[in-house]
Amino acid sequence: YYFARNSINYASLLVQWNGHSDYAKRWQNPGDEKITNVPSFIYPITTTNRDVFYNSSSVLVEKGDHIRLQDISFSYVFSDNQLKQHLPFRSLQLSSYINNIGILWKANKAGLDPDYYAGGFPLPLTVSFGLKATF
Repeated sequence: YYFARNSINYASLLVQWNGHSDYAKRWQNPGDEKITNVPSFIYPITTTNRDVFYNSSSVLVEKGDHIRLQDISFSYVFSDNQLKQHLPFRSLQLSSYINNIGILWKANKAGLDPDYYAGGFPLPLTVSFGLKATF
């Protein structure tokens, strides 16, 4: 699948001070069109149509294919023999669960997490532990 990455928006930069790393990649000198797709910064800004056009263009479309390590679950159940010798439980189970571990491979050349750009926020790493005991 594909996703659209975000880029510089000069109107937002001037009004709200929202910067972007693509500002350093902008067209600055004649001939830069050979090495960048990021438009030049023109001040004063007379229209925002230029930003809208660039941010809706196909140069910002990236491949979303990726391989993610999503879930790991561990569980251990203690046997009756182990428990009778040391603890007063009839049964005891320890477990843990880890979610959103990370990306192993990404198809896009920008190195971006496509799920982050789809939802707007990075996926949080979550870890949980469990204990189940029967007396």
